[in-house]
Amino acid sequence: MQLLKTGLVAATGLGLAAALAVAGPVQAAETTIKICHIGSTDDEDHKGALVFENFVESQTNGAVEVEIYPAGQLCGNFRQCLESVQLGTCEITGTTVGGIANIFPEIQVTDLPYMFPNDRVAEKVMKSPFMDEVRKAVLKKTGTLRLMGLNNTGGWRDFFTTDKTIRSPADLKGVKMRTIESPLQVEMVRLMDGNPTPIPWQELYTSLATGVVVGTKNGITDIVNMKFHEFLHRVTLDHHAYMFLFWWMNDDFIKGLKPELKRVVAAGFHHMTSMASDDPKYTALAAYAAFKEKGGEVYVPTAEEKAQFVASVAPLKKWYTDKFGDKWLKLLEASIAQAEKEIEEEDRRLLE
Repeated sequence: MQLLKTGLVAATGLGLAAALAVAGPVQAAETTIKICHIGSTDDEDHKGALVFENFVESQTNGAVEVEIYPAGQLCGNFRQCLESVQLGTCEITGTTVGGIANIFPEIQVTDLPYMFPNDRVAEKVMKSPFMDEVRKAVLKKTGTLRLMGLNNTGGWRDFFTTDKTIRSPADLKGVKMRTIESPLQVEMVRLMDGNPTPIPWQELYTSLATGVVVGTKNGITDIVNMKFHEFLHRVTLDHHAYMFLFWWMNDDFIKGLKPELKRVVAAGFHHMTSMASDDPKYTALAAYAAFKEKGGEVYVPTAEEKAQFVASVAPLKKWYTDKFGDKWLKLLEASIAQAEKEIEEEDRRLLE
């Protein structure tokens, strides 16, 4: 194993361990699956990978061994990680929208600000026919990258700054704000008169320490896990974007597995993404406490202020459709509408 099992995995895998004990002696591994990612070992994506490891190894009685290489051990950024999967250096990696946008820029539609009203809607969209279309499109374009699942990574994107509270778009004027490497995110900050600065994740700590940027658009767990709250002391909870993590697998590799192993891998991704999506909702509690202990201040915009943020980036939809057409935007809007309809019906049944 690349990594020892942690207490977390020991706790979540009790049932799997019992199943393994019943199955009999562990056999020698016939297949190895390598997961490479850039997140820290405290990150929910890494925790999800550990759940995947435990599930797949136990359910195959050791015939499949999973090795996890976190924190950029095998690839230093999203692009390198995707290339590693395409080349077969590792079999699985996870990227944000910015990571895959260089290959499939249309996917930036999921990063249009203020599209998702809440977690429940976003979680339904993650498993909707919309994402099936994304899977088909990326696989057709690359021939190698198969979308296997999604989870939330770090909660919602909010505005974090070193010393200036962002109460309205006007407060962003001239602010050097780090963005992911996505043209849409750059344009969003530009529409608010900010100074967008794309910086790779691994370089952000130093960039904050040296003043290259004085703000970033991230979730609270990412901020605290990476110790960015040593520099960032203000956050505005405008929730402008839901942070998707897309898990990609080498298509030739999974096609080469026996049918029974394919099913185990698919189930492993289900357990992996379910755990990773739920984790930030809990860990955010401690993260906000740690943020405040360092002197951090949390600001929630009023309804009027939130409306100003939404209005300021309204041109982004046209910016997107001018570049990529309206196909993906229409598909996403329909998926969101369907999710809201399903949630309304679920709540009705619960409360009737």
